[in-house]
Amino acid sequence: MHSWTKQYSCKLIALLPLLLLVAACGRPAYVFHEDFRINDALEAYHPLPGYTYYYSGPENFPLAILGVRPEYRLKKEFWIPVDLTEKKLQGWMEVIDNPHRNLQTRYHGKVIRTAEGEEIGIWYSPQEWSTVRLGADREVEIYTPFNTLYNKVTGREGGFP
Repeated sequence: MHSWTKQYSCKLIALLPLLLLVAACGRPAYVFHEDFRINDALEAYHPLPGYTYYYSGPENFPLAILGVRPEYRLKKEFWIPVDLTEKKLQGWMEVIDNPHRNLQTRYHGKVIRTAEGEEIGIWYSPQEWSTVRLGADREVEIYTPFNTLYNKVTGREGGFP
């Protein structure tokens, strides 16, 4: 019985660093929560009101559409501002053709929230989430999708056209 206790104690001690790491990480600072209303609205060519819009990727084939609430300022580095009209959305949605995409390249509508539940904006992309950093005075940095996503989504080689 003594060897069983010793073996059990050794396993517990080996797991302790992992348990501490998980506890230290806590809950994520930012959450991308699936919201089918985003898909429904954008795929019906209706921009959701109350957002400033940006896109990432080629102008004729965006890899992500981002809507940011007006109380946040986006650090734009690789995001391109866009006046998201019904006509613009229709053109994009005809190329994206989400209903006919396979599961790996399907675009997902997500709400981006802080850990406290405050909405930062919306996300529409085949990439499920991204890194988000909140700076001073509500400046928010949201990383764009990886360039390699273009090849995966379009089946083409060589990055953006």
